[in-house]
Amino acid sequence: MNINAWLGCGRLTKDAEFNVTQKGTSMAKFRMAVNDRRNDDTLYLNVLCFGRMAETLKEHLKKGRLVGVQGKIKIDEYKDKEGNPRNSVCVMADDISLGPNSLSVQQGQALPEGQALPESQTQEKVEES
Repeated sequence: MNINAWLGCGRLTKDAEFNVTQKGTSMAKFRMAVNDRRNDDTLYLNVLCFGRMAETLKEHLKKGRLVGVQGKIKIDEYKDKEGNPRNSVCVMADDISLGPNSLSVQQGQALPEGQALPESQTQEKVEES
């Protein structure tokens, strides 16, 4: 059996970028920082989401926002300007849960409950071009 699954929680390093693919599907791309409590390491990952999930989360994916992401790892191979082989790793999100944004935490306001889109709204297969 083969399984490609990733689950993590972290904060956005900057506001998400929103675009539309050549096929007309909404797309959101953001970078998140995931801290390892055992040894002060931080993992930085690019995350992509598409369709209704991207449209619904457009107002919420801001720098500092805590998000939980469940999805699949995608590795793209390419060559850099000098012709050297390179890899690019990202998470293709199937589900994103929103936590509090950093402003709420800093001001000591009540934290909102996590929010998640139903899986039926988040699953759209899209080819990037």
